[in-house]
Amino acid sequence: MTSRKRMLATFDFACPDRLPVIYHPSEAGLYVHGQKLLDLFRGFPPDARYPYIPPVTPMIFDDVPLPSPKPETLAGDGRYYEEVTDGWGTRWGLHTFGIGGQPVGYPFASWEAARDYAFPALPDLRNPRFHERHAIPSAIRENYLIFSGWVSLFQQLYALRPMEDVLMDLATGEPHMLDFVDRLAGYCHQTVDFLLAAGVDVIVFGDDWAAQSSPLTSPAIFRELFKPHYRRLFAKVHQSGGRVLFHCCGKMDYLLDELFEMEIDGLWHQCALYDDDAFAGRCREAGVTVLLHLDRQHLIPHGTPAEIQATVQRFAKRYKALGGGAIFYVEIENDAPFANVKALIEGIDRSR
Repeated sequence: MTSRKRMLATFDFACPDRLPVIYHPSEAGLYVHGQKLLDLFRGFPPDARYPYIPPVTPMIFDDVPLPSPKPETLAGDGRYYEEVTDGWGTRWGLHTFGIGGQPVGYPFASWEAARDYAFPALPDLRNPRFHERHAIPSAIRENYLIFSGWVSLFQQLYALRPMEDVLMDLATGEPHMLDFVDRLAGYCHQTVDFLLAAGVDVIVFGDDWAAQSSPLTSPAIFRELFKPHYRRLFAKVHQSGGRVLFHCCGKMDYLLDELFEMEIDGLWHQCALYDDDAFAGRCREAGVTVLLHLDRQHLIPHGTPAEIQATVQRFAKRYKALGGGAIFYVEIENDAPFANVKALIEGIDRSR
């Protein structure tokens, strides 16, 4: 099977020849482990690379530079700190190179002040050179299923204003915030239009709705304020022949059924928070493929190579018996011992 056919068979529970695997070239892991991590990636080629950045072939890592912090971001004792402003105007304080930080400055002081806020510019679909500049080459799409995007509603809100303000304003129904949510949803539609026009097959939605023990909002807030927007966005993807992969860290509880009811195609969850067998069964019943991102909180940084390989084998056996429905996802950060990294990647290759 080509990587594309393997991925499609996995999404369809149609017994792929192997369970697919995706790599993410995290700056934090590449900085700590350097060339030997790239060599390991090349020795066990994945079926795709996320995120896909045109015109890079999804499987090739020859083009990935080894990152390092700018000298001015390092203190005399070697500690790293940097502040960067993203395309939305939020300023982030970064304490570990390659790892996302915390907001230290926001683009507006209130939702009322955001009335004239300009969202980041997107490529103009009407530009005659749009396809020349942005379309994914057909030769790549013939062999690979293309994953891209990070379309966000809830998570983007608490990147633009303090988390506590967002939660309080949602609970009280602050009218200026509700107007902003509608505007943000419109921008998400434009983002989806761009990704579909470029030829992306699987559009990734990223909204961390939950903490380690439960969701961050009530079912009513999700159903009344956000679910209608998600429905329309997912329908647009499906009507164009694309697939929806939804990322949500934390314990989803009621959200899981809500996402299944909206007919997502894939779910990127926090594996360690769920009973493996029960979760796999619920996803199979819903026809939802999971992105298997093995526990990076405890297992990968603190487990043994044997424990990691046993976990990989257990997941592979479970989903092979279901006829597919699982894609291994590998993202290596700064705290993973290289012996564990090697056990993870080699274990996936042997078991998948």
